[in-house]
Amino acid sequence: MEFLDTVKGWFAPVWDFFEPGLIAYAGDGAAISWMPLAIQLGVIALVLTILMRSFGAILIFTVVGVIIHVIVDVVMPMVREGAAFAMPPFMADGGVNMVYLGYLAALAAGYFLAIIVLSILKGLVFRGD
Repeated sequence: MEFLDTVKGWFAPVWDFFEPGLIAYAGDGAAISWMPLAIQLGVIALVLTILMRSFGAILIFTVVGVIIHVIVDVVMPMVREGAAFAMPPFMADGGVNMVYLGYLAALAAGYFLAIIVLSILKGLVFRGD
């Protein structure tokens, strides 16, 4: 179990960076809502993986995934509740909103890993000649 404690120690600062943004923008302010986040991330990553031709375009598709995710985050309240349009909170109190940037960084890491895993599965299933 010492190995797992060491790995936890390595990833603790990373999680401490991502957690406030995930709680604020993918949760209810107290906890992270994992299921809606995972469904949205999974569907977008699956479509992007199917569209991706070569593995070299993974960074481009990661950025596109984050952009699509932010657009869906903005549009869903308008569709479900008839809310007014609101810009994503990039700026706060005259400066950059670091909590929101942490959320975007968590999304980028999630899309990067999801696209890698789905690309490996795609390569195993759809083998070309």
